[in-house]
Amino acid sequence: MMTGNPILSDAAMRAQQLEAQYSRKLKDLRQAKEDELAQVDERHKIIKNTYRIERIRIKEDFSLRRLNLKTRIAHLHDQRANLRHALSVDADTTGMGDLEDFTNRIEALQKQVIGLERQMVSALNDAEAAFDNRCKDNAEERRTINKHYINQADELHQQYLEAVEKNRQARQQEEGGAQ
Repeated sequence: MMTGNPILSDAAMRAQQLEAQYSRKLKDLRQAKEDELAQVDERHKIIKNTYRIERIRIKEDFSLRRLNLKTRIAHLHDQRANLRHALSVDADTTGMGDLEDFTNRIEALQKQVIGLERQMVSALNDAEAAFDNRCKDNAEERRTINKHYINQADELHQQYLEAVEKNRQARQQEEGGAQ
C-alpha cells in the first residue's frame, strides 16, 4: 500500500506549518491588540473616576464657601435684629452699628452666594469639558490602536498569501520535475 507521494506530503506539511504559523501570529496580534485596548480602557476608568472625584471636590468646596457666607449672613441678621430691638426700646445703641450698614453687608453677601452658584456651575462645566476632551483623546487612541492592528493583520495576511503562492509554485515545480 502506498503512503503517498513524498513530494506531496512535503508540500502538505509546508502548507500545514505555514497555516499554523499564520494562525499563531494572528492570535498573537489579536492578543496584543486586546492588551493595548485593555490598557486604554483602564485609563478611561481612571479618567472617569478622576472626573467624578473632581465633581465631588468642586461641590464640596462650593458648599463650604456657601455655608460660610450663609453663616456670616445669619450673624449679620442677628446683629441687625439686636440693633432694631435696641432702637425699639430706646436703649443705648452706641457701638452696635447702623441698620443700613447691616442691610448693605447682608445684600453684598447674598450677591456673593448667588455668584458662588454661578462659579460652581462654571467650574462643573469646565470639569465636564476637560473630561469630554480626555474621553475624545481616549477614543482617538482606541481608533488608532484598532487601525494599527487592522493594518498589521492585513500585512500579515498579505505575507501569508505570498507564502502560500510561493509554496504553490514550489509544489508545481516539484511535481513538474518529478514527472
